[in-house]
Amino acid sequence: MKRFLFLTLTLLLLPFLCRAEAIKLKNGTIINGSILDRGEYILRVQTSYGPISINQREVEAIMPDLHRVLLKGGGEFVGTVVDLDEFNLSLNTDSGLVNIDVADISSMEVYDYESAEKQKKYIAKKQELEEAAKQEAAAKAEEQNAAAQKTSEASASVAAGAAVSSSGLSFDDDLEKVFPSKPEVVEPKITYKYHVHNSEQAAKEEPEAEEETPVLTETEKKQQEQEAALITEQIKKKDTGKNYFAVHVGALTADLKLNMEEYGGAEEDVGGTNVAFSVAYMRKLSSRLWLGGGVGYGMLSKNDFEYPLTGEEKMYVETSGQVYDVNLLMNFYLNTQSALRFYLTGGVGYTSASLDESPSKYELQNVGGEYGWTTQESNTVSSGNFNAVFGLGAEYAVDDVNLGLEVKGKYFSFKDELESSSKMSVYTTLKVSWFF
Repeated sequence: MKRFLFLTLTLLLLPFLCRAEAIKLKNGTIINGSILDRGEYILRVQTSYGPISINQREVEAIMPDLHRVLLKGGGEFVGTVVDLDEFNLSLNTDSGLVNIDVADISSMEVYDYESAEKQKKYIAKKQELEEAAKQEAAAKAEEQNAAAQKTSEASASVAAGAAVSSSGLSFDDDLEKVFPSKPEVVEPKITYKYHVHNSEQAAKEEPEAEEETPVLTETEKKQQEQEAALITEQIKKKDTGKNYFAVHVGALTADLKLNMEEYGGAEEDVGGTNVAFSVAYMRKLSSRLWLGGGVGYGMLSKNDFEYPLTGEEKMYVETSGQVYDVNLLMNFYLNTQSALRFYLTGGVGYTSASLDESPSKYELQNVGGEYGWTTQESNTVSSGNFNAVFGLGAEYAVDDVNLGLEVKGKYFSFKDELESSSKMSVYTTLKVSWFF
């Protein structure tokens, strides 16, 4: 007999064990179903109405799969099935582990969180109405008591006068007529038996007063909906896009030192802060990691230097130049589910600097003693080396584009005439980027 009950209970329990947990959303909705796929942002759930997709940000809790065990004697237990054999069913309840004889089990069913939540709200509302009815009944009873007391006092006065004018009073009957006892007031007794099953966490929590939701105008509601839809669309583009393209415009701060000994001078600063721009293209490796490359161009401002020679002779040198970069780049996003995203950037590449020197010499022009400027042959100084870049950036989604700010440090070293230059430069840019 027990073997038959065990097989029956196993067949009944099998579909329940295959059921997934109940999913509670932040708006209070409870969804029962089987979890098909748990992605980074989307939860796929098979419900009795078909498969649905739920945004992970809307999920408040995934509650344990509970079962209600009904006993033949009329009792019941609610908990998680731990073990089942031919003789016993082990159930983990709020009160601890309970072992139930298989022969004592009448039936089993999946515990419905949604029904329990509705039942809890219904009971709370019922108790509130009962309390109000009780107070109203007590108030009416008090009014009736006061009215009855006044009536009884008036009746007692009339009856007393009539009794005195008659042959006398009966100690038992007439006294009760003249001085009636106060009417008995019975307060209504309302008994409501109920039993609410809930998770262990919900059982410990006290009911909280519902916060009043501010009333929004139709215009404010539409604006909020548009902003939420825009942010969601931008996040979706970044999540679904495989390509990234960015244009940077900003300032390059480089401390370059040029050796001017051949013109009668020393080392001069030919760097400074100058305009620079770059472009970058990357491919998505994961939701956070993007890898690609970029090229950059920075201008070196014009500088002029004057060095005295012998007598009235002097040398004038004008310099200008450019800095080129080719880099392998990587962006690692620290937060992906937001309109404002922060990321770390870095990479390696090659940096090349080119400086044009245009010297002019003030010297004697003829035997008559006249002096003038003589243009000398121009010279180009070039140097390059491998570099390493690292930095931090932020970008904010605006319509179909992303506006951002990026600060990068670049480490490299030059040779020859630029050997004394600083090994570190800073590249600060504003950027416009697209995910597609």
